[in-house]
Amino acid sequence: MKNGEKKILSEKVADMLRTKIINGELQADSRIIESDVAKCMEVSRGPVREALKILEFEGLVTYESNKGCRVTNLSMEDAYEIFFLRGNLEIMALRQAGGRLPDTSLLTMRSYLEGMERAQKDKNLLYMVQMDELFHREIVSAGNMKRLVRMWESLSPLNGAMFLKVNDTFELREGETAEEIFGNYRRRDNYESHKLLLEKLCGIDLEGAVLCLRNHYVQTGERIYKIESRRRLLKETL
Repeated sequence: MKNGEKKILSEKVADMLRTKIINGELQADSRIIESDVAKCMEVSRGPVREALKILEFEGLVTYESNKGCRVTNLSMEDAYEIFFLRGNLEIMALRQAGGRLPDTSLLTMRSYLEGMERAQKDKNLLYMVQMDELFHREIVSAGNMKRLVRMWESLSPLNGAMFLKVNDTFELREGETAEEIFGNYRRRDNYESHKLLLEKLCGIDLEGAVLCLRNHYVQTGERIYKIESRRRLLKETL
């Protein structure tokens, strides 16, 4: 098999597994067996291994020596760092642009927002991840800082893992109550939060847009850390 053909096959396998993971068909800690995937996809194990390397880079699977691959989700520590960094990079880009995005970018972002609305109605998390990535790319690109964009892009492969972590964190476990785990906080609607952000950007409300980004990223990371810490503490006291 030629290298190009192998790459195409590995991407197809990665797409299939990514879809299953993000849409919940393969849940956290599920084992992924290379031979089973190869048989299902009617490919050799080589492309499957390459696909798993791609997904490991994206934070969706974890490889352990002598144990193979399992579906993972981000630790609360990793989640906090990624949300903090990604949010602050976008805020820096937005401030660099003076809060002004080109009209073409705003129109494009509106189409992505409509895509988010469809994804939310259809409960299609993978499509939501894709629309979210494209929406935020317009913001970080507005700063016209190539190194900043590259730093942001280095975190982009983890976007799907970030969505999964949020969903996992805000799903009540058996025996938990919303009051003891979440307190007074209630999860924000993803579509509505992006709609508000776009309104601030269209109105050239720099500080309002910065606040939206801080709430969307930094505060979300902080809440994940607090909720997971509370879970750990409650588990230790049982």
